[in-house]
Amino acid sequence: MPGAAFRLALPALLLVAARAAVAEVPARPAEGQERQPFTVEMEVDVVSVTAVVFDKGGHLVHGLGPKDVELLEDGVAQELSLFREVSSEGDPAARVPLSVALVLDTSGSMSQSLHFLQEALLSFVYNLEDVDQALVVSFNDTVKGSADFTGDTDRLERFVDGLQAWGGTSLYDAVHYSLERIKDRSGRKALIIFSDGADTTSSLGERTVVDYARAVEATVYCIGFTSRDGTSSRGFLRRIASETGGQFFAPGKVGDLAKVFSEISEELKNNYLLAYAPKRAADRTWRRIELKVKRPGAEVRLRKGYFAVPRRRAADREAPRG
Repeated sequence: MPGAAFRLALPALLLVAARAAVAEVPARPAEGQERQPFTVEMEVDVVSVTAVVFDKGGHLVHGLGPKDVELLEDGVAQELSLFREVSSEGDPAARVPLSVALVLDTSGSMSQSLHFLQEALLSFVYNLEDVDQALVVSFNDTVKGSADFTGDTDRLERFVDGLQAWGGTSLYDAVHYSLERIKDRSGRKALIIFSDGADTTSSLGERTVVDYARAVEATVYCIGFTSRDGTSSRGFLRRIASETGGQFFAPGKVGDLAKVFSEISEELKNNYLLAYAPKRAADRTWRRIELKVKRPGAEVRLRKGYFAVPRRRAADREAPRG
């Protein structure tokens, strides 16, 4: 996927054009072969950030303004070009569209639990806003996605109802596929990943997928169980959620899935959107992002950073090769 392009658009507020070039390395290098580092390049003019702010009790914090926060890049304060609260109680006409990929483990170990997952998923789908769209991706030995993102709940319900449990677990391949599908979407982007065991059949490796997630402006939420044979993907799920500003959930039983999906839905509808033009010129380095909230006891969750690559001129991008 070298040269893949993606765009983030906030209606009437912000248009960010970016171009990402991802160099993948083999997930399993040949014996004796030194593994090359995974590299990501992203051309950036404006950096956008989705932040979730909550208090010590875990309750979402509302009503913040630009003067209540300070955004830092590598420790240097930045000037915000956009600050906007997204709230489920706000003006419906001003809501920013959400694209969400539901990435679902349908391996053989899910045979006894699949109906709990289906019920929780449908509850989540029915709770989407009119401007939101979802994509369903299921994985076992293979990865299968619904035709396109849609807000048609009947179509989504038919896909969810048709899920069947069999085969192995291609978790890494499924997450990578879902990031590919969502990266060009406008507005806010999120993945919700569910898995009950360790990866067994992917062609890609964990590191490759996590690094790719760092280059795609999508918040990743993960739900992880330990399978009946004792295997688990929780380490991978925790890491990818942390890197992208999402959250990892480890419910005690499958009957708790509806509550978990409800919590994720609430968070996706209540957050803050920020954007800024970096003060420092792009130099192909990893930039760490931090948001400080000037309110006692407030805590923040957001993506950890981005790769800053200089934008090329349009003529350079379009020039024929060879």
